[in-house]
Amino acid sequence: MGAPEAEPAAAARVPGARAALGFALAAAAASWNPFAAPFGLVVGIAASVLAWRALRRAGARRRIPAAALGLGLVAAIASAAVLAVTAGSVGADLPGQPVLKARTTEELDRTLAEAAARTRAERERARAELQRFGGTAREGGGAPPAAPDGGPEALAPDAR
Repeated sequence: MGAPEAEPAAAARVPGARAALGFALAAAAASWNPFAAPFGLVVGIAASVLAWRALRRAGARRRIPAAALGLGLVAAIASAAVLAVTAGSVGADLPGQPVLKARTTEELDRTLAEAAARTRAERERARAELQRFGGTAREGGGAPPAAPDGGPEALAPDAR
């Protein structure tokens, strides 16, 4: 009867510590890539929460939960930094011309006027054809208003 029995290995394990470490490793692997950084941020925060909970229950066996907490926090911070740099809010003053240049009001007016001039002949021909078939050409162009049910009244309002 004299010798105290050794604790079983399962009782000595910290619940959730290995899972937290696995999540922290996944977050660290995803933290460097701009496409995976959101995943790294979320999983890093989740790993940190799991590690913190495991660390509180760890007692003397704190090595794995502490490593998971540290790695999870570093991965979450790195993911947030990658997202901030990628989004352009931190240190992103790129040289050269922008890929998509916004047009000024004068450029827009000129482009629309050129498009109207290119399509004027087709619009006039369509207006004349509409008048020839008994329709009414509207001054601003476009099709006449359709009937609510889309029936024949939409094409020939006087053929009722």
